[in-house]
Amino acid sequence: MGRMLGRRERVLTYLGPETEVLGDLKAKGQVRLDGLVRGSIWVEGELEVGRTGRVEGERIEAKAIQVHGEVKADLVAEKVFLAKTARLTGNVRAQALEVEAGAVFVGQSVAGETRALEAPKEA
Repeated sequence: MGRMLGRRERVLTYLGPETEVLGDLKAKGQVRLDGLVRGSIWVEGELEVGRTGRVEGERIEAKAIQVHGEVKADLVAEKVFLAKTARLTGNVRAQALEVEAGAVFVGQSVAGETRALEAPKEA
C-alpha cells in the first residue's frame, strides 16, 4: 500500500463493440468507447471513441476527446482530435482542435482560446 503513495491511480472504463448504452454516461478517468451510446457523455478525464464507436447525443464534455468513429453531438473539451476515420456532426468548443485529412466534420468550431470553453451567452 505504501508504494501507491504519490501515484495517481488511472481508472479505465471500457465499453466494447457489443455494448449499447441508452441514456447519459458519467465517468472519471479514461474512457474508451467501441460500442454505442445514445445520450450525453461527461468524462472527468479523457474520452476516446474507437473506430467502431458511435455516440448519438446532445453533448459530450471531457478534458480531451479523440474521435476515430462516428459522433453526432456537440463537443466541449480542452483538446479535440478527429482522426482520419472520424465522422463528427455537431459543434466543437475547444482550446485545441486537430483534424486529420480525411475526417468528416459537419458543424461549427470555436477553438484556440480559453474563452472557447465558456458557455455561449444567450441574447
